[in-house]
Amino acid sequence: MSSRKKRLILIQSLLLMTAILLLYIFYYQGGINKKTVEKIKIENENLTKISESNFFEDVEYKGIDANGNRYLLESKIATFDEEKPELVNMIGMNATFYFKDGKILKVSGKTGKYNNKTNDMEFREDVKVFQAENSIFADNLDYFNLERLIKVYGNVRGKSLDGNFTSDILNLNIDDQSVDILMNNYEQVKINLNK
Repeated sequence: MSSRKKRLILIQSLLLMTAILLLYIFYYQGGINKKTVEKIKIENENLTKISESNFFEDVEYKGIDANGNRYLLESKIATFDEEKPELVNMIGMNATFYFKDGKILKVSGKTGKYNNKTNDMEFREDVKVFQAENSIFADNLDYFNLERLIKVYGNVRGKSLDGNFTSDILNLNIDDQSVDILMNNYEQVKINLNK
């Protein structure tokens, strides 16, 4: 093989590799840009929804529930629709209940709703409940003020000095301080007692 053919093959090989490399870079970068553009579109839609409604930061509601217990409800971001101003959508929702007997109950969730007429509350996503040495973790928590009921549901896990439990639904009656632990199917509630 002559040196001219060798040089020609080398140049063609380099050009082919460069073309493949450029195709790979532009194709790969194009995929990343599409993902970035989609994320930006979703964020813009969320911001548009927030800007279309009434928007507030660092919101605090103080009140007294149906049993005469004080509560403090805080939110990083709150919005409400003019058609239903009593329903406040919240992001970064935290509530502290001060019971007459001196007990303090803290509840938090990533998102939720507050009805400022009935004082009902909904906590969603990564819900955490703390009272003294007891803690409950779940997907959802609904506080029904007039019914004096707290309903915790979705991957419910509880920890206390007495033991641990898992269930699907946990109903807490505020009046008589009773607890109903339920499962959606025929499985048994799992409770581990510490002795």
